[in-house]
Amino acid sequence: MTKEELDRFQKKLLALEEEVSDYLAKSEDSAAAVEPDKGLGRLSRMEAMQDQQMVLELRRRKKRQKLEVANALSRIEEGAYGKCSFCGKEIAFDRLDAFPEVQTCVICA
Repeated sequence: MTKEELDRFQKKLLALEEEVSDYLAKSEDSAAAVEPDKGLGRLSRMEAMQDQQMVLELRRRKKRQKLEVANALSRIEEGAYGKCSFCGKEIAFDRLDAFPEVQTCVICA
């Protein structure tokens, strides 16, 4: 992989890291516990709890993605970016372009 390609992926990863951090900051209030409120009916409370669970699951996935992005950035620094963590072969450029934080080739995934 050329230096220009690595720089491109590094910029893409940094932008993705910022996007994920922004989402986590903005969704913090939505993930808060649903307070028992006299104004809410039973169905409204159930819907609010369901929405809260969906937000919590998405936040869990985004936190994992943030860790994967940090891992990919450290692999760039170490010179191991673009190589499969399991077999050591090059990860396809199109796969990295779609998911720059990916650690494995298609075969090992």
